[in-house]
Amino acid sequence: MSKTPYEIRLELLSMAQSILMEQSLNERIRLENDWNMKCEAVRVRGGTDFPSFPDVPAVTSENVIALAEKLNGFVSNNGEHKNV
Repeated sequence: MSKTPYEIRLELLSMAQSILMEQSLNERIRLENDWNMKCEAVRVRGGTDFPSFPDVPAVTSENVIALAEKLNGFVSNNGEHKNV
């Protein structure tokens, strides 16, 4: 059975959100590892001026929609890759 355009859009939004959430989590892990290394360097030197934790990129509805539109463009062009 074919999916309705609404079902396809919902799947694309869900896929885009999952991709962005995973990217955000990976970036948070990377930032946390870097921050821990900087804190350890301060600790080793006997310092007390520890860096503040960096901002983690947020997943916004605008990001999700933009990626869903990019995915839709890929699907709509029969899999032809075009830079967006």
